[in-house]
Amino acid sequence: MEILDSLAKTSSLRLDGVAPSSQEKFLRCRLGSQDSGLLALIHVAEVIQIVLAEILPVPAMPECILGICNWRGKMLWLVDLNLFLDYPPLVASEIASVPLMAIVMQIEGQSMGLVVSQVQDIEWHDPSQIQPATASLFAAKTLPFLQGYLPQADAIVLDPEAIARCPMWQLHRG
Repeated sequence: MEILDSLAKTSSLRLDGVAPSSQEKFLRCRLGSQDSGLLALIHVAEVIQIVLAEILPVPAMPECILGICNWRGKMLWLVDLNLFLDYPPLVASEIASVPLMAIVMQIEGQSMGLVVSQVQDIEWHDPSQIQPATASLFAAKTLPFLQGYLPQADAIVLDPEAIARCPMWQLHRG
């Protein structure tokens, strides 16, 4: 939680610390080399630093599933969010010792880690301003996992519940 706490202290929150009632907190992360994604902070349990060498690979899994690690005494599945959303993968043999960030999401009592190269900030946004995700803007593979696009933030808004329900890993979570 220390990373989230430090982000909250340095983020672009209103000076008085109070947001308008129509706004919610979102965690911004890097997607690909230039894009950003937003994830509703209500679904984020923690942000942890992870080194690929500490991840236990699991055989016969889709490529976007990096493997598992120990998180608070529990098995945490780790997903390369870039690869999952059709961006170039994070994992390359030459960066095996470079720390990455895992956004630990909790949905319906289940936890999973979305691995990204960088967590950038905590921001206030009005969810009613989210524009629908359409096939003309996003790849068909990515579309089911997006709530939409927030033009004023220049970021896609991820749908954490759709990501958590993805059939790709449902059989392996317990």
